[in-house]
Amino acid sequence: MRGRKPKPTAVKELEGNPGKRPLPEEEPHHEAPPPDFDLPPAELTGDLVAAAEWRRLAPVLRKSKTVTEADRGSLIACCQQWSRYLEANKSVSSMGMVVRSPSGYPMPNPYIGITNKALGNLVRLWAELGLTPSSRSRVTAAEDPSDRDAFAEFDAPPITVGRLQ
Repeated sequence: MRGRKPKPTAVKELEGNPGKRPLPEEEPHHEAPPPDFDLPPAELTGDLVAAAEWRRLAPVLRKSKTVTEADRGSLIACCQQWSRYLEANKSVSSMGMVVRSPSGYPMPNPYIGITNKALGNLVRLWAELGLTPSSRSRVTAAEDPSDRDAFAEFDAPPITVGRLQ
């Protein structure tokens, strides 16, 4: 597929469907995750930094209704990349930007590449999850479907009977 990647239907709905094009009806809809979604998953066991990032992000995303159970993998990857970025960045800070190669010549620290790759992955994942200011500015909080009146659009203003002056 060429061109810009399509915007998810849920994001279009949250934005009020600014293009006014028909939305796909056959797209699957996922339920909001339960409150226990905030607990770090087993995949992050042993990685304290990634688990802490999950505990920070999951409640925010769940409460803002921008994440579902289907987005769990993306959030896991985001937390793992954050951990990788911080670890590699710490190595760059302690070893310096230039290190000695095994043959003794100066060379760029290999952890710089790891840091850059992790940060690139994070930027993409943050945008997908609505975690950057620009991606957040295009999304509003979802309305709870159970609170919506299915016939509200058919409500007419009340009719008043009386004399006109």
